[in-house]
Amino acid sequence: MTTPQPADDLQALQQRLQASEAACQALQQSLAEREAEVATLRRESEEFLRMVSHDLRAPLRHVLAYGTLVREMLAEGEDAGAALATLDKSARQMGQMVDALVELGRLGRAPLALCTLPAGTIVREAMREVEASAQGRKITWCIADDWPEVHGDPAQLRLLWRELLANAIKFTRPRSEATIEVGWQAPATETQGPQFFVRDNGVGFNPAQAGQLFAPFHKLHSANEFEGLGTGLAQVRQVVQRHGGSVRAESIQGQGCTVWFTLPACTTAARSL
Repeated sequence: MTTPQPADDLQALQQRLQASEAACQALQQSLAEREAEVATLRRESEEFLRMVSHDLRAPLRHVLAYGTLVREMLAEGEDAGAALATLDKSARQMGQMVDALVELGRLGRAPLALCTLPAGTIVREAMREVEASAQGRKITWCIADDWPEVHGDPAQLRLLWRELLANAIKFTRPRSEATIEVGWQAPATETQGPQFFVRDNGVGFNPAQAGQLFAPFHKLHSANEFEGLGTGLAQVRQVVQRHGGSVRAESIQGQGCTVWFTLPACTTAARSL
């Protein structure tokens, strides 16, 4: 039986030390990434609360102001019908905003039922659901023939596509000939996921306001032009981020809009989600 030499013991100790140092470095890197994620989430939460606080105050101010006005008008024997209608409208709007906030919160907390499925299946299902909102208008759809597989929650991905397609239908309403293109681009590397897009020839928006586009209740067009609370794209961003992707929009005002979003490659997603 061979007796271990001191040099062998020292080498084994050095190897264990190197392995421990590598594990420690990996742990520190992981901790730094988690700290960065927490800091980002904190900033986003603070910004979200600031925006919500600001936006909810507007209909609340209307309710309080018109409530006072109605009392004064009734006390003086005046017809308060118009003021009551405005009060009712503001109260309903605030209720809708609260409901939208609850839905955003539910969407962010709902567990993901992950599976791998063809993206084209989700796109076509979403198209069937939103086509009625075109209200008989002629829309030229340009849909990619072949689609990659994605790894995600079918219900949330369907919501994502439904909101993007409904948005494109809405903002092409002033066009006599509406065109909506839906497709994807292959990733540059195997570790990256496909990049999907919805492109329309609608009214577009000011590129300087692109940072506000995905914030809840931030509408880049007046309520007289286009209906809605401004939460659809906020839901899109939430779904994309929950799946580990990113989303952005490009536009030239008056010349349409393209919304891009990415989802992780199926292999990467399966490991990380």
